[in-house]
Amino acid sequence: MATYSPAELARELGYVDEDRAGRVVRDYLRAKYPDHPKYQRWILDEEQADDVRAHVPRKS
Repeated sequence: MATYSPAELARELGYVDEDRAGRVVRDYLRAKYPDHPKYQRWILDEEQADDVRAHVPRKS
């Protein structure tokens, strides 16, 4: 089973010039999963990655 990091998904969505890699994805994840422990690494499964792809707009 594949896993993804916020930085990987952000790059896939075109966010390559962020100050902190994956920030746009982490912001979305924090809003969607407010109970995720602070300062814990996000490791996303395929279903969660697909949710990010569906809800975080591609950067043009």
